[in-house]
Amino acid sequence: MKQAILIADDHPLFREALSYIIDSALPGSTVQHATNYQETSALLAEHQFNLVFVDLDMPDSNGLTNLALLKKTYPTTPMLVVSAHEESDVIQSCIKLNASAYIIKSSSPDEIKLAIKSVLKGDVYIPPGVSLKVLKEQTERSSAASKMSSLTPSQLKILMEMSKGKLNKQIAYDLEISEATVKAHITTVFKKLGINNRTQAVIFAKQQQV
Repeated sequence: MKQAILIADDHPLFREALSYIIDSALPGSTVQHATNYQETSALLAEHQFNLVFVDLDMPDSNGLTNLALLKKTYPTTPMLVVSAHEESDVIQSCIKLNASAYIIKSSSPDEIKLAIKSVLKGDVYIPPGVSLKVLKEQTERSSAASKMSSLTPSQLKILMEMSKGKLNKQIAYDLEISEATVKAHITTVFKKLGINNRTQAVIFAKQQQV
């Protein structure tokens, strides 16, 4: 069965290598490329994909916050994280944010094919050797991921805009909403994240970068 697939990664050699593996695993599938989160969001808004491969470290990345926003905006689209990070708390956080797979970039083609097949069957794929028990242990990063998963897409956008140091008026203009709406969202974001001010919000957002 032909699949529509998106690869979001800023490294052309990795995109080409992954495209080759996908073609081998799913012959005849259509593959589109994005090099940053802005392009990724634009393509997701225009097309329906069966699989989306997402790098956590693209140039305009806010790390886990971007993944959280993508999953909240497109909850039924399987997102497969591809990353050089091998830390268990990063893997755990991605799974908590409802990623369908975590693929380490050094994985063999066979491992990547296995991840693809697992996700298409509706399973969640984690790298070989990563303990499910370890993934269930609560860490500071995974706790933050749980809090982020409670935010709506609009609230996640507000959090990312605050992390850039923007004032309410600037955020309202950029997101095309009223300042009153921005203030209401900020109040809710503070409550859900268990923080009290913008400085803490900026620190929280920065900590989600990997």
